[in-house]
Amino acid sequence: MNITALTSTGKTTRAIDSPHPLLSVMAWELRRFFASRLFWLQALGFFCFLLFVIWAMKMPSQFGRPTMPGKEALDGFITGTSAWGLLMNLPSASLLLLVLLLPFVTADGVTRDLNRRTHELLLTTSLPTWAYVWGRYLIGLLVSLGLALLLLAAILLMGLLLHLTIPAYPLPPTNVVLLLWVGMVLPATVLVSSLGFALSTLFPHLTNLVKIVILVAWVIGAVILPAGLRGTTLPAWYVNWDPTSAVTALGLLPKYSLNLSTITNQTQFQQILLTVENQMPDITGWFAPHLVLAGLSLLLVLIAALAFKRSRDVLS
Repeated sequence: MNITALTSTGKTTRAIDSPHPLLSVMAWELRRFFASRLFWLQALGFFCFLLFVIWAMKMPSQFGRPTMPGKEALDGFITGTSAWGLLMNLPSASLLLLVLLLPFVTADGVTRDLNRRTHELLLTTSLPTWAYVWGRYLIGLLVSLGLALLLLAAILLMGLLLHLTIPAYPLPPTNVVLLLWVGMVLPATVLVSSLGFALSTLFPHLTNLVKIVILVAWVIGAVILPAGLRGTTLPAWYVNWDPTSAVTALGLLPKYSLNLSTITNQTQFQQILLTVENQMPDITGWFAPHLVLAGLSLLLVLIAALAFKRSRDVLS
């Protein structure tokens, strides 16, 4: 009786001490990221480059009118960290994050073992398949969200520095910056991370092709198509559901137009420009669709986790 009790207690103790399989995978993957010097150098370089880009955006567009007969010349600039300035530049500024970093951070979560021929070790363990796939994905997503936070920090920090060094430069409106970051950058981060991971997991032999397709498709959607649509009437569905937010920004910009014919002097112009450029953007049409797109990408990860096979012929 006593021996049985001791054995049962030992088993219970070992069961309690054994970590959850999902947490074990996440902890191992997190240690791998922290131990990579290349990752930290990339994150530091990304942050420094963001600071440079936002500094270059401090006066993204001169706005005013030249000298006209009988009217005073009006001259000012749209600050890069205002709502108006961010709508003009945020989709382009986030390209480095969404195109050059995220696909490479998350896409290789599972296929790394297949490419290194270490997947056989997985077959010898009792680790559940779902814990293996979701653990790799969640850490990749966590790192991606950390990089997105660096973008937010760079906007706020550079806005503060420009405010302290340029008398006419206002403080960045924190509520507007957070709103645009949550509505435009955060869903795009989840979407790109999930697409890269899920497609690479489903098609491990096509990982590099998946990265290239995401890169090219995002550049077309964020740069090429918006450039061709400027000055045209944009479909409401496209404005609301554009995952890159470039066309969404184009649809929001008309709200920030000014009627210069009613402005008579430079002081009035500066006051009106400061008020208009920091107005809260309208979120009624596009905010929820962007979050829905991010949620749908999580379903794709779920499909990839269910379809993943621990044993596959990778040598063919």
